[in-house]
Amino acid sequence: MKGRKTRGILFFFCIILATLSGSWIFISILDGMKLFFTEFVYQFVFIMSCLSFFISVVSTHQILASVKEKIEDVKNKEKNVKDMYRYNQLLDPPDADMNN
Repeated sequence: MKGRKTRGILFFFCIILATLSGSWIFISILDGMKLFFTEFVYQFVFIMSCLSFFISVVSTHQILASVKEKIEDVKNKEKNVKDMYRYNQLLDPPDADMNN
């Protein structure tokens, strides 16, 4: 349960980080393109924003992929249990005398 809460907080943080850095990149490109060529601080912040955007997108994808994998594992285990039950029913069918 503790890992689920941490993963949820990390997922929420990655979504917020991706949204903020993506919007900052978009606004910076529209409004302040001339500042990127003259100011070193704006270049540094722009590069850090791009890196944080890509890192948060990759982290979000990794979190979603691991959750999907866990869900598929649970479904496979349930399917295996059902298959085993059917196999046991085929090997040892109920007696016909019990219905009489």
